[in-house]
Amino acid sequence: MREDAAPPGSAPRAPGHLPLLGHLLPLLTRPVPFLQSLADHGPVVRIHLWRRPVHVLTDPGLVHRLLVQDAARTEKGFVFDQARGLLGNGLFISEGAFHLRQRRLVQPAFHRDGIRRYAALAARLAAAAVSRWETGRPAPIEPRMHGLARDIVVEALFATRLSAAQKARIDRAVPVVLTGFVQRALYPSPLLEKLPVPANRRFDAAVRDLRTVVDEIVDQAAAPQQGPDGTLLSLLLTTRDEETGLAMPPAQVRDEAVSLLLAGTETTATTLAWLFHELARHQDLQDELSEEVRAVAPDGAVSPDDLPLLERTGHAISETLRLHTPNWILMRRAVEPLRYGGVVLPPGAEILFSPTALHRSPRLHPDPSRFDPDRWRRPEGHAPPRLFIPFGAGRHKCVGESFAWTEMLVVTAAVLARLRLSPATATPLRESATAATVRPRGPLLVAEPR
Repeated sequence: MREDAAPPGSAPRAPGHLPLLGHLLPLLTRPVPFLQSLADHGPVVRIHLWRRPVHVLTDPGLVHRLLVQDAARTEKGFVFDQARGLLGNGLFISEGAFHLRQRRLVQPAFHRDGIRRYAALAARLAAAAVSRWETGRPAPIEPRMHGLARDIVVEALFATRLSAAQKARIDRAVPVVLTGFVQRALYPSPLLEKLPVPANRRFDAAVRDLRTVVDEIVDQAAAPQQGPDGTLLSLLLTTRDEETGLAMPPAQVRDEAVSLLLAGTETTATTLAWLFHELARHQDLQDELSEEVRAVAPDGAVSPDDLPLLERTGHAISETLRLHTPNWILMRRAVEPLRYGGVVLPPGAEILFSPTALHRSPRLHPDPSRFDPDRWRRPEGHAPPRLFIPFGAGRHKCVGESFAWTEMLVVTAAVLARLRLSPATATPLRESATAATVRPRGPLLVAEPR
């Protein structure tokens, strides 16, 4: 029997296994290409992180079944276990009936009226941010997008504004935290988290600082004179569960605030950074989208009613979410026996899937490595909606999906109506998956007035 062969009912082991390390090296050095390559070995493939077996689902249909039909038969896996120290029992981490209750409490903030308010807020903040960009000089797009997404989420969530010191503390802490999630998930033992090594000290300090900032701004925003009713924070503080009549405890409010701050900032900002890198490389497309935006709103200040008219812009965002899906690794853990592709997974089995790798499958998207927004005009050019999962699926699907879509459309319109972006150098556009999201590593961009 070959080294990577498997007996009936079990998954084949991926090539490249090393004693003690398992598949740690390819997952650290080329994580997304490695996960993409596993599709060549079957719909369910076994890898090892040190000695820990992990089953990778490479078939989009099986992933959909995991997230939707089998949602009640799984829980979140060990990567999410590592996040509890920061996120507590927030919506991003919580499970079962408690998760559903929290979701019901939060959902009203993302209904139609709330989204309309957030769209107007995002348009105002985006216009102000773009007006401050220095034109004619190379600059990185990533910190601009992270700063803008952070400010939009905080003002929408807390109905308050961050001080310069608070912004700096968040900006320092978030990259350390997101990288630390991945590093700690790959430790062979939780005991290593306790060692007083520099990486652990940096991570623990970043977690403390981020939670301290969130405590400060929640306290500020919760003051009676602060913020209009109907903000997300006011809903967290005052909404009662329809079934139990219970309000959310203050500690849980802070857990939810940290979760929504991280999720609402990182994914949106990373997607926008990728989008503007791609548009800088595709000048004709950038000009087409600028014309579409200016036909709707000449100054780029789109209203909520304008957003459905930005069809081509929406296609470009969909293509960015497909080709550069930020969340490259997600996990579940079986709590009941499961069977996928003839492979039996017992309770306790760790299950991994990569939305980024799935969205690059040639079975779903012809010529998958090409940035092609036009594929979203053709039903045969892209995956069925149920297999396109940049925001997840099932009971744990991102509760803020509509908010994220609105924000990305509004920010894109604000930039393209006013500025033309181009690469400052011929530096290749690459990706980095050292943190919890796939971030772009490319040239500085030059912004010029249109």
